[in-house]
Amino acid sequence: MRNVASDSPRSRSQPSSSSTSDSTRRRKLEPAELADWLEARLDRVSERWLSDVHARYDVHGGSVNGLLEEFLQSLVAFLPAVLGPYRVQVEPLWYRAAELFGAIAARRGLAAGEVIEEFQVLREAVIRILYQDPPLQGRVRLSLRDVLRLNRAIDDGVTHASVGHTDALFFSLFEGSGIPDTPPTEEMVDEVHAQLEELRDGLREILGRIPGEAWSRR
Repeated sequence: MRNVASDSPRSRSQPSSSSTSDSTRRRKLEPAELADWLEARLDRVSERWLSDVHARYDVHGGSVNGLLEEFLQSLVAFLPAVLGPYRVQVEPLWYRAAELFGAIAARRGLAAGEVIEEFQVLREAVIRILYQDPPLQGRVRLSLRDVLRLNRAIDDGVTHASVGHTDALFFSLFEGSGIPDTPPTEEMVDEVHAQLEELRDGLREILGRIPGEAWSRR
């Protein structure tokens, strides 16, 4: 007997759930989707970065602790925008923030290799969370391209943090001592707070806000 159901138009045209799943897995993750994923996890990234930095380096002083926490939270807030459609406009702010981070690391008494390692902890935190809690709940396969996009943004931060550290040492040498005053003075901490706020204002002008709420694509 002929199986009428198997020859019906509905049965021929409707894709199976497995083929739909395969199609979803094959499609590429969009840059804006990666940016959205990262923004939703900014708190986790900054908390893990701060925790790992404290575990590796002995950070003394309430003002330095507070400054470091604000710095790390501010830096990770730039990352979703660096990955998204406003990358070109946001990158100069990201570079300036990273250079400031390097300059303050010199004030904290870190050597050049240490500031690079400290910034690299951000990469470890993001990549670890990326694979523990992948974008779109893993329905879209992570590609090497996605990981490289993240790495490139963080590599740029590492490079500019190193530049900021070198510049801080150079100006200290030019001014006389050759060694930055450590720990940072209260006056310098206030100045850094002001510079961070200026950078955040620049981000607000571009995006209309600071990432941390749902980052909408325009």
